[in-house]
Amino acid sequence: MLTAQHIVVRIFAMALFSSIGIGAVCAQEPQLENGQSFLLRLAGVPADDQASISQTYTISNAGTIKLLYLEEEMSVSGLRPSELARKIETAYKAAEIFTKPNITITLGEASGIQRYASILGQVKSPGTVGIVPGLTMLDAIARCGGFNPFANSKKVKLTRGGKATYHDLSQTTNKDNIKISSNDIITVPQRRLFGGNGD
Repeated sequence: MLTAQHIVVRIFAMALFSSIGIGAVCAQEPQLENGQSFLLRLAGVPADDQASISQTYTISNAGTIKLLYLEEEMSVSGLRPSELARKIETAYKAAEIFTKPNITITLGEASGIQRYASILGQVKSPGTVGIVPGLTMLDAIARCGGFNPFANSKKVKLTRGGKATYHDLSQTTNKDNIKISSNDIITVPQRRLFGGNGD
């Protein structure tokens, strides 16, 4: 029969092993570094926001990432994945954007979040396409049915990270037919009715 002293000793030992186990888990988490990519999964928010924010992020050379709805870039380099998850949750709650966000950070490509680019404007079926290795702007447009008769294929806009560039995709061999990345937005403008394709 266990005495009160034995029970206290056993409880103390269990608590000690638990704390060691938790410490070991924390120690196994690597610190995030500049240029590293990770997958962010968001739950506990509306479906549209969940789909928009759950994606692959790459840490900039300045050690930051830019998250939807948050005005300031967030410093993340040096944090562990669990620390970053709590930091993002706190930021969204402090900004009164989400009340109960649940963030999970996964290193590598194992989490299975599909990455997308958006194809807008004068294509036959505007929408999103899944990113696969080597996918180019023309490939993505082709997946949306190709240019419609009103498209100006010489001035296609690519928006990446908030910055826009313009590309001539009138020829399939054109050097402007570059590979696209997750969250790119390709916008095909309408050509002028009497100005030809180049206007």
